[in-house]
Amino acid sequence: MVRDDGTWYRRWRTHLVQTAFFMDYQIQVARRVEDIGQPAWDYLSREQPFTSYQWYRFAEHSLANETPQYLIISRDHEPLARATFWVVSRDFLPVSSPILRTLIAATLRRWPLLVCRAPLTSTSGLVMPANADLHDSILGAVTRGAQELMHTWHASAGLFDYLDQAEMDWPGWPGAWRTTSFSRPGTCLNIAWPSFDAYLQHLSKSMQKDYRRHRNRAADLGIAVAVDQSPPPAADALRLIHNVERHHGSSAHPLTSTLLHMPEMTGSWWLKATIGDRLVGCGLLLGEKDARFLALLGLDYEVQYVYFQLFYAAIRLAIDAGLHTLHGGGGAYDIKQRLGFVLESNHFARYAVQGRWMNWLARRLA
Repeated sequence: MVRDDGTWYRRWRTHLVQTAFFMDYQIQVARRVEDIGQPAWDYLSREQPFTSYQWYRFAEHSLANETPQYLIISRDHEPLARATFWVVSRDFLPVSSPILRTLIAATLRRWPLLVCRAPLTSTSGLVMPANADLHDSILGAVTRGAQELMHTWHASAGLFDYLDQAEMDWPGWPGAWRTTSFSRPGTCLNIAWPSFDAYLQHLSKSMQKDYRRHRNRAADLGIAVAVDQSPPPAADALRLIHNVERHHGSSAHPLTSTLLHMPEMTGSWWLKATIGDRLVGCGLLLGEKDARFLALLGLDYEVQYVYFQLFYAAIRLAIDAGLHTLHGGGGAYDIKQRLGFVLESNHFARYAVQGRWMNWLARRLA
C-alpha cells in the first residue's frame, strides 16, 4: 500500500470502511461509528466529553442530513489518533452581510465544507495521542487524508476549528492549512462549588444583590422556570429562538427543528420559562459526561428578567448534577463574566480551500 517514496496514492471510496497507509501509519476511514466498533472508538476517547461512542451514535441520528467521515490513525494495529469530519452543506456563517451570507450559503449547497468538529458542540473533533513526539507525523497523515476527502466530496474547504493556541501552533501543520481565529470566543463556567448557595457566595456583592433583585422581579411577573427532558412546544420555542437569532444577527442553528422534535435526550435537559401557559424563554443543556452546552436559547424580549432566570437555572442544574463545565456560548461577555464565566481559549482554526472563489472568500473572512 505504500510506494517507495512514501507518497499517498490510494483514493478512498467512503461508503464503507477503507484502509490506506501513510508512512508507517494505517488510516481507516468510515462513515459510521459502528464500522469502527465501540472498543476501538472509546479507547481513543479517554473519557473526554463529546467523544464517546454513544455521543456519536446520538449525533448520527440527530445529523441525519449530514455525512460523517471518521479517520482512525493506527500503528501496528494500535489506535493512536482520530479525526471526525462532517460533510456539511450549511454551517454557522461568521458574516453579518446578508448578501455575502447568501453567496456563501449558495456555495455550500454546491460545494460543501469538510469540518473536523465534535458533533453538536463547539469543540474540536481532533483527538491526538498524549505523546507529543508523534503529533507532527500524525498531523501529516490526518491532513493528507482530509485533502483526499475534500477531493472525493468536491468540498470547497476543509476546516479544523475550535483549536486552542497550542494545537494551532503544532509545527506539523502543512503550509496549505492556514490559520485564523474567531472574533466571538465561547465562554465556560468551571464548576467548583458544592451547592448553588456556595456559588452565590462566590459572586461579588453587587452580583449577589442583582441576583436577589432579578429573582424578586421575576417572581412579581410570575416567571417560573421548569426543567425536564421533553422539549417545549416546537412552534412556541422556534418563535423565541428566532427572536434571539434576529437580535444578534446570527444564522439559524441547522439542528433547531430536529432537536425540538426529539421526545427526550439522555443526559440533556430543557429549560422552560413560562408565565402561566405562555412560554417566554427556553434553552437546552446538551452534552454528556461532566460537561454541557447551553444551546438554543430563546427569549421573549417583551418580558424582562427571563435571560437571567434561565442562566441561574442552568447553573443550579449543572452544580446539582455534579458537572465540571458549563459552556455558555459567545456574546454578552460582561454579564457572563459577572456570573463567573471565563473566555474559552479554543477559538482558533486551521483551514484549506479549493478554487479561486473560496480563496477570495477566505481572505475576506480571515
